[in-house]
Amino acid sequence: MDILKTTNRFYDTYRFGQPQIRICHKKGKGKRMPRYLLKCGCCEEKLEIYYSDEGLEIGGVNGAIEDWREILLPLLLIEEKDDKEIDSRKATARR
Repeated sequence: MDILKTTNRFYDTYRFGQPQIRICHKKGKGKRMPRYLLKCGCCEEKLEIYYSDEGLEIGGVNGAIEDWREILLPLLLIEEKDDKEIDSRKATARR
């Protein structure tokens, strides 16, 4: 898995016109799973996402990866086709 890199500047609106989410990644140590720490681009609100091969814990809610995929992919307007993720906005624009 590739670790996403960002500038993590406070209130950086360069890419999307809205404050960019600040991302920090921590490796797992001992019994603690690896995690992403997501911070709001305009304030100090934060969300921790712990991950492993079996599942995800997002904001303290544990679930299987497939459960999270069923919930989050439709919210991001992404469909799954032949085990590949496709942006449904691009697929409908081509029709």
